[in-house]
Amino acid sequence: MKKTILLLSLTLIASITFGQNSTNELTEKFFKKYETNTDEAFDYIFGTNKWMGENKDGTEKVKFQLREYANLMGEYIGFEKLYEKSVGESLKVSVYLVKYDRQPLRFIFKYYKGRDKWKLFNLKFDENIDEELEEIMKYEYLVGNEVQ
Repeated sequence: MKKTILLLSLTLIASITFGQNSTNELTEKFFKKYETNTDEAFDYIFGTNKWMGENKDGTEKVKFQLREYANLMGEYIGFEKLYEKSVGESLKVSVYLVKYDRQPLRFIFKYYKGRDKWKLFNLKFDENIDEELEEIMKYEYLVGNEVQ
């Protein structure tokens, strides 16, 4: 009887844990699509939130802006996570470095979980990483820490 209860408990926990999407899963799937088709990647990630998916003008504008950046940046190389922060149990921010041949772009994903699933509620990308690196170096210099 104890084995049966334990087995049922483990099955229930696994189904709850693996049945929910995670922000890492959403972002990994986004970047998998991004490798071959940036438009498809944006359609996917915006589609996680019905309110964003319905804003066709906004999504087309974002896709156009990214194509313009990509044309200037050269070949896509890959991505890496720079930072992730949970704010409570329902908000999460993830910052990624998206590597191109010429220079990187920074992507900031903001996720929200209203009920049971994570969804994108904001996505920004820019090339202003250099300015922030300067600020980090100034801060580290002022407090006497080494920048690694």
